[in-house]
Amino acid sequence: MKFGKTFESYLTTEWRQQYMNYTELKEMIREAVNEAPSSKDAPLSVILEYFENFEGNFFAACHEELTRVQDFYAQKLAEARRKVYTMEIQLNASQSLPNQRSPNTRSLGLACSEFYLSLIMLQNFQSLNYTAFRKICKKYDKNFKSVKGAQWFEENVSQAPFAKDQELKSMIIKVEELYTLHLTNGDRAKAMAKLRVPPMGERLPPSQVFLAGVVLGLFIVSAVIILISLYFIRDKLDLIDVFVRLYRGPIASGLASFLFALNVYVWQSKGINHVLIFNIDLRNHMQATSFLEFASTMSFISTMSMILFIHHKEFEVNDPHYFPMICIVLPLLLLINPIRIMNRPARMWILRVIGRIFAAPFYGVIFPDFWLADQFTSMTLCMVDYFEIVRFYIRYFRNSDNAFEFEPDYWITVVRVLPPWFRLAQCLRRYYDNKFKYRDHLLNAIKYGIGIIVITFSCVVMETSHKYKHMFDNPWIWCYIAAIFISTVYSCVWDLVCDFGLFKIWKGENIFLRENLIYPKGFYYFAIVSNVLLRFVWALELYLIYFNYLSPFYSKTITSFLEIVRRFIWNFIRLENEHLYNVGHFRAVRDIYLKPISMSEMDVDNHPKTSYLNSVINSFK
Repeated sequence: MKFGKTFESYLTTEWRQQYMNYTELKEMIREAVNEAPSSKDAPLSVILEYFENFEGNFFAACHEELTRVQDFYAQKLAEARRKVYTMEIQLNASQSLPNQRSPNTRSLGLACSEFYLSLIMLQNFQSLNYTAFRKICKKYDKNFKSVKGAQWFEENVSQAPFAKDQELKSMIIKVEELYTLHLTNGDRAKAMAKLRVPPMGERLPPSQVFLAGVVLGLFIVSAVIILISLYFIRDKLDLIDVFVRLYRGPIASGLASFLFALNVYVWQSKGINHVLIFNIDLRNHMQATSFLEFASTMSFISTMSMILFIHHKEFEVNDPHYFPMICIVLPLLLLINPIRIMNRPARMWILRVIGRIFAAPFYGVIFPDFWLADQFTSMTLCMVDYFEIVRFYIRYFRNSDNAFEFEPDYWITVVRVLPPWFRLAQCLRRYYDNKFKYRDHLLNAIKYGIGIIVITFSCVVMETSHKYKHMFDNPWIWCYIAAIFISTVYSCVWDLVCDFGLFKIWKGENIFLRENLIYPKGFYYFAIVSNVLLRFVWALELYLIYFNYLSPFYSKTITSFLEIVRRFIWNFIRLENEHLYNVGHFRAVRDIYLKPISMSEMDVDNHPKTSYLNSVINSFK
């Protein structure tokens, strides 16, 4: 692999702007060689003057790049010195606590591991830039038959403070020793296993790709069998109606899982650090193939359940209604399974995030919490479907006469209200926690409050529709349309301006977009148009119902699937916008909050420096 590609694949994306611009300097050399005057057409003095001018410009550019690299390295090294000192004080202080397994101990371990990761990233930053300067100077000498490049490198880069990594290496060793002594009771092997940093640019194991492909193939085959089977039983309308009502939720969740796997693949391809954004440990994160394997596995389980439901007579099963339970029970058991199999850290991460979503008013909110809650708002109908499946089985096992009635009731309205309520509570909590009291959180809360009003009007329309011959004879329908129109316009503006960060530029090449773009420019215009159209998809639902093209159930099925697609597109730009925020603040590792240890909890006699602890502990934030 050429160094240019190696350089791009190994750099820390959040610090990209602080690396030396190897590609630009390489292009300068290439253009200078191509545009150099020919010895046949120009006198020697003109040729010498051309190369002297280029030499001055080239090494001036190199010096500018070196200054930026050195300044950033010095800044990060100074931060590292402060954090090493703070960490040592905190770890020593924790030893004097009566209960060393305090709640802060786990935070200390996380802070140490994240700090260790930042030191490895800084070491990688130093090594890559040092090599890049050496390579570009060597390329200069090679193309211009000169030794000026090697001389400039020895006089400037080799003697630069950033080229000397002894202090950084000593910090890395210091963290390893502190972690071993205080957090693993002297077990260095265990400490290094915890601190292990995955290799930069690590390739996927072929076995994982193969397994994902096998499961995906099984799902595709089973899905084709289902489509063919449905065609041959198209006359059994009662069976098909129950089939669709019991399996619409698993189908929707399967679609969302596949689309999210594609989201992850694109984020990884474009260098968007979703691992940091989702506050996941870099050592345990899942690759796109893992998400594809998960989506394929869950979808294959669902399709096998569907095949058993459709062909229950061929399997000599009299009652097919037990098979849809597989789509709920088996995934739930796999999710809550405490055994360390099937990526237990990822499963526990999901459960923790879901727990924080339900407890939104009482706990602080971070990006994964409100991101997943936003996904729930797009999966509302899927949540309703799962609720209806549970309700069906409760009635079915009780032999109730209304077991096969899937008409909505007040409990379904409660289920529909839950996702916007979660987000409303999160927004209020974020406003409460923000010391600057940004109004953006309140404005966002209003959006979800309007959403709850829309659901309320929808419930009233549902309960009063039987009193009127036509849909628009019901006066409540106009309240519903007015509310959902206001909600849609509000949500569209919020999506485009706040979530996407677009409409920062109103003229020029990037009109209606922003300065920094990661995806192709056309994708943003497509996202703007598609987001607006899919936000107004409720109008299509009303149209299909009013003119009796489809029943309300199937109309809502179409709109819910389109909403999942809209959220899929939304995920691309929302994560990109968050990534650009991290880049702008050079944030490359997770922020771990450490609760300061009070003086009353510490053995002050054994720690004379502890008076300084509370003043420096916030350096981890």
